[in-house]
Amino acid sequence: MLSTTLKSYKVYLLLFMLSTVLYFLPASYQQLLEYQAVAIRSGEFWRLFSGHLLHSNLLHLLLNLLGLMVLMLLHGKLEGRMAVGWQLILLSLSTSLALYWLAPDVEIYVGLSGILHGLLCYGATADIRQGFNSGGLILLGVAVKVGSEQWYGPDPELSAQIAAEVAIDAHLYGAISGILLALLSWRQIKHQ
Repeated sequence: MLSTTLKSYKVYLLLFMLSTVLYFLPASYQQLLEYQAVAIRSGEFWRLFSGHLLHSNLLHLLLNLLGLMVLMLLHGKLEGRMAVGWQLILLSLSTSLALYWLAPDVEIYVGLSGILHGLLCYGATADIRQGFNSGGLILLGVAVKVGSEQWYGPDPELSAQIAAEVAIDAHLYGAISGILLALLSWRQIKHQ
């Protein structure tokens, strides 16, 4: 159990460090990594992954890193789930592809928030499988938050603070991807 927990924490910490280091890259390098729909159409498929690691400003980075730490503490030590590294890869890809196909108006996207919503929903769904009642409450909370964002639109105050429009579609597609990923791996998630 300790070995699996350490591996999970290492993946979270690697993501934490990578996002932090990339934040300090010159803007010209960051533009080569951000999710840009037009560049993806031209075959720059790495952007489906790398865009999640970039942030619009320091507050955006800090908010996402705080969310990542909360998820690490909430779900990082639980046994019998898909490895966090695989979760990150699959959630990055599925969230980006959903943005690409279902939200063509999103031309540029940066940030971990879509993946964070996916990790939270994967963990909550796995919690349900493992008999933890908190999973249902977490999913309900995410559904209310994401539904409110879809109904009322992005929070203008938060958009101003992070110097970018809040990517509510990434939150929606990340959450759906996390639930679907957990359901697809339902049998592999150990029932406690």
